[in-house]
Amino acid sequence: MKKKSTQAKLLISSLLVMTLLSSCGKKAEETPIPQAPRMNSGTIDAEAIGLSDGDAAEEGQTSGNYTLPRKTGYEAPVSVENRTIVRSSRVDLEKARIDLGITETSIKNTMRQQTGKYFFDLMDENQQKLYTEILMIMQAHGENVLISCKDADMLKTVFLCVFQDHPEIYWIDGYAYSRYGSGENCYFTFSGKYTYSKADCDAYQPLIDAYVAKCLSGIPAGATAYEKEKYIYEYVIRKTDYELTARDNQNILSVFLYGKSVCQGYAKAVQYLLNSVDVPCTMVVGKVNNGEGHAWNLVNIDGLYYYVDATWGDAGYMSSTVDDDLIPDGVSYQFLNVTTEEMNRTHTLDNVMPMPYCIATDANYYVQEGEYLIGYQSSKLQGMFDQATKEGERFVSFKCSSQAVYNMCVLKLLEKQDVFNYLPSGSKSVDYFTDEDMLIISFWY
Repeated sequence: MKKKSTQAKLLISSLLVMTLLSSCGKKAEETPIPQAPRMNSGTIDAEAIGLSDGDAAEEGQTSGNYTLPRKTGYEAPVSVENRTIVRSSRVDLEKARIDLGITETSIKNTMRQQTGKYFFDLMDENQQKLYTEILMIMQAHGENVLISCKDADMLKTVFLCVFQDHPEIYWIDGYAYSRYGSGENCYFTFSGKYTYSKADCDAYQPLIDAYVAKCLSGIPAGATAYEKEKYIYEYVIRKTDYELTARDNQNILSVFLYGKSVCQGYAKAVQYLLNSVDVPCTMVVGKVNNGEGHAWNLVNIDGLYYYVDATWGDAGYMSSTVDDDLIPDGVSYQFLNVTTEEMNRTHTLDNVMPMPYCIATDANYYVQEGEYLIGYQSSKLQGMFDQATKEGERFVSFKCSSQAVYNMCVLKLLEKQDVFNYLPSGSKSVDYFTDEDMLIISFWY
């Protein structure tokens, strides 16, 4: 990344947009629809308010008040009913199904292997059988294969569940089905909409395996589930550029082969890698801010569910309005293991199956890293600033446990400018960035 003047760019950017968006304020309490994240930035200048070295700041000059727009690239898979079909007898279709390797025995064996997949586990036995049939057909690149379903709505629901549970099926972006007969004599056949042939997939697999092996080789022996997840989250973000026009941006190839993707590519890559190290993860879809489609992840850490959004953790995703150099290593952690309540402030779920209501905070990044305030903890704040200065990072970010704690930190650190009490002696100014939705405050000095 090309380095820029951190202080100057933050101050100029915030002043430019302040005039345009000065009417932006808190979300109306009666409106449940998520709005844009409430993020502010600015600079506190000690010299501008007449402070000498070591003096605590009084109320004075701050700047910044803008809304961060988000981009998205999620595309839902498509389905279509074939109206023109080649007529085949049911006997012929059953024989073709067996020739493809789909038998009652193979279905039962494959069903057992699906246990632990999030959406699969939510289904009844009939749905699970159809789920398994669809999976096996897509794995074999099957066309016009007899399935046990006679309901188009059920077929769509189950297909989407397979699609979200299985990131390794990257060669499909939808399906088609044919309806034979009517009433009790009705039966369906299923075909995937394949973007790559079996031969193509055979050629791609070694490249996928090489990326995965290189990535996972960096995970230390004995790593906890959280440590594995954090490592993979950072790896994908650092190795991937957000690009709307990226090739194969709806699947893992975009990340693993080309290093450029959009939200669904990020989500499927994270899911694939986490599942490879036995950390249960599935893809979640929905909408953000202005109603655009988006994809992220649900992860199970030590038996507790959390939401993760690697796309929103990539500094390149925000670089149109926020200097991506302000985020150390290009990685942001606002959306690494958050609750449903937190996610609902900016994301709206739109899944075909119910999602868990996540309340745990044990594996939240800021909790795990000791950057979580349960009150205005002066000694803890001082420790964070001292550690950052010692390590030469000059960056401190922390999360507040409640709105009340966040408000107190904003009052003391920003409005009263007590942040200068924690900075190295002689500090003249400090840049800040606040995220009111996630109750996070960050400083660069």
